[in-house]
Amino acid sequence: MKTLIATLILLGMSVTANAAKITKVSGGKALIDLEGDTALVGDQYFAIDSSGKKRGLVQVSKVQGGRAIATISKGKVAAGHSLQRFQGRMSAAPNEVKSRGPVSSGKKSWGLMAGFASNSMNVKTSSASMSMSGSSFNAVGYYQTYLDKNISVKVLGGYESINVSGSAPSSWSGGTCTSGQTCTAELGYLGLNALIRYSYYRTSSMEFTVGGGLGFLFAMQKSSNVLDTSKITTNQTMVGTLGVDWHLDRRTYVPIQFDYAIFPDNNTSSATQMILRVGYGWNF
Repeated sequence: MKTLIATLILLGMSVTANAAKITKVSGGKALIDLEGDTALVGDQYFAIDSSGKKRGLVQVSKVQGGRAIATISKGKVAAGHSLQRFQGRMSAAPNEVKSRGPVSSGKKSWGLMAGFASNSMNVKTSSASMSMSGSSFNAVGYYQTYLDKNISVKVLGGYESINVSGSAPSSWSGGTCTSGQTCTAELGYLGLNALIRYSYYRTSSMEFTVGGGLGFLFAMQKSSNVLDTSKITTNQTMVGTLGVDWHLDRRTYVPIQFDYAIFPDNNTSSATQMILRVGYGWNF
C-alpha cells in the first residue's frame, strides 16, 4: 500500500510532453492535429515556434477524433507551431489560466468500483487482547459531483466486508474461541461512504485528488467465534482517501482510489481497513 501511495504522488508531479501541432489558423481559431495525444475541452497550450519561443496561448473548445479546435487566447499563433501543454501558473499566461476547470467534461459522473481490503482488528476482554488480520473484497457504485472547480463530493454505496482471523493467546476466554484456537470474524455490510475531495493536480488525462469523509455500515451477514454478533448492527467509519481519475476520453474514465477507514474504538474491539478500489466511470 505504501508503494501505491508513492506511485500516485509521483504520477501527480510528472509532466506529460505533447507532440500536437497547429495546422491552420483562421478567425481567432486554431485547428490542431493531436498526433496521438489526448485533449479535453478546456485544456490550454502554449504555441511554440521553430526556435522554441512561446508565441501565444490557445484553449481547446472542441475535440473530434484526432483533431481539436482551439480559441487563441493570447499572442500571435501560426500554422506549423508545435504545442506545449500549460502545466501551471506562468507570467506569460493570461488571467483565464487561473480559473482552469476540471479535467472532466462534465460536473457530474457515476460509475462502478471493485475493491480489495486489507483488514486489521483488535479484540479485547477484561483480561486479554488479540490482534487479527485478513483480506476481503468490496463492490460499490458511486455518484460524483463538483461543488466548484476543485471541490467535489463522491458518494459510494454497495457491499463492504471485513474478514479477519488470529490465534487466541493463552489467557483468552472470549466467545467460543479458546486458548490456542484460531478465532475468526467474517462480516458483510451494506455500506454508504460520503467523501469530500480536493483536486490538487491535473494533466490532460489525469486528475489527482485527496480528501476524507464518513462511512455508514449496516450489517447483513455476521459470522464469528470471538465477537458477540447479536450486538453487531451498524458501524460508522472515518475515511481518508487518495485517488486519481484517469480520463480515457470526454465521456469515460477509470477511477483509482485508496481509502483508509478507521472503526471507532469500543469496549470490545477496534478495526482499520486499507482499501484499493478500481472501476469505470461515465461523465454526464
